Amino acid sequence: MLPSFSGERRGSIVKKLEKLTEIIEKMSPRKLMLLCGSAALAVFLLLYVILSALFPDQKPGNVAAGNVTVVEAARDIAPQTVLTEEMLKTVEVPANLVPAGALTDKKQALGKKTGIDLFAGDILTERKLTSHGGGFVGMIPDGMRAVSFGVNDVTGVSGFAKPGDKVDILLVTDKEGNGIVSKTLLKDVLILAVNKSSDRPQGTTQTSGGDKKTLPNGSQPAGNSGSTGSMGTPSVVTVALTPYDAAKLIGSSRIGQLQMMLRPADGSTDDKSIGYYVIPLPGNTASSSTPAPAPAVQRDYTPRPAPQAPAAPSGDGGGDAGGLSGIEVIRGTSATRGK
Repeated sequence: MLPSFSGERRGSIVKKLEKLTEIIEKMSPRKLMLLCGSAALAVFLLLYVILSALFPDQKPGNVAAGNVTVVEAARDIAPQTVLTEEMLKTVEVPANLVPAGALTDKKQALGKKTGIDLFAGDILTERKLTSHGGGFVGMIPDGMRAVSFGVNDVTGVSGFAKPGDKVDILLVTDKEGNGIVSKTLLKDVLILAVNKSSDRPQGTTQTSGGDKKTLPNGSQPAGNSGSTGSMGTPSVVTVALTPYDAAKLIGSSRIGQLQMMLRPADGSTDDKSIGYYVIPLPGNTASSSTPAPAPAVQRDYTPRPAPQAPAAPSGDGGGDAGGLSGIEVIRGTSATRGK
């Protein structure tokens, strides 16, 4: 609501405005520009004082003075990967954002392995790395051995099992008992590589040889049948096992089919082993077995004596000399008729 002025005061204000207008009209353009510049400078100084009082900590140089150089991951890095120069980068971050044990030089990380998944932009710390040697040998845990066995799309979990995952291994065989047995062979097994890649499946060709065996369902054991690997199609899986478990795996691959089961990512364990037995029913056994041949017919091939011919009537000169005319003689399996 606008304030109300009396007539005298209103007239005084109007006179002052008219006088100010006359002064401005009399000023030269140069003086007018100086007046405008002075007014703008006064407004700027007033705003600067007000803003400085409201934000006292936001002064130039405060943030830059607390920066620290750290080493970050330049891209996503899988566990058990040996770090190289192109995987790392150095950046400056505020000191209050630097975690404990952060690396400040790339040389501190080169040649070491990652112990966990690293994503692009993660700051490297000593706890995230291991000190094992480089190459594929450096990926094998202490006390373990790297051993490979053949798989296919079905036994290899359709290619979803990747390096770094853990699986359980089943053995399916018909060599134990009278039926088919499926049982847990190994549990919580670490996958080191799929085909020839320890990072991700590549389009390589792998062939595993051996004696071919056929299970009752017509399939061949994965460890003994040759298979060709292609992009995304697993054919050979390399796992980390103790020497005893490695011998157990290789020996079992000769008597049946190996099947992998992918474990969940939460790392939950189950100490119970599983076993399933398929025993054919008696009726199915008789129907599935080869029918026995029919018993052979016993025949007697002993020569039988020829029947005696009747004596020719006396006084009748019309009979044959041998007395065998018109008589069939059977000897063994042949029959003749006398003339």
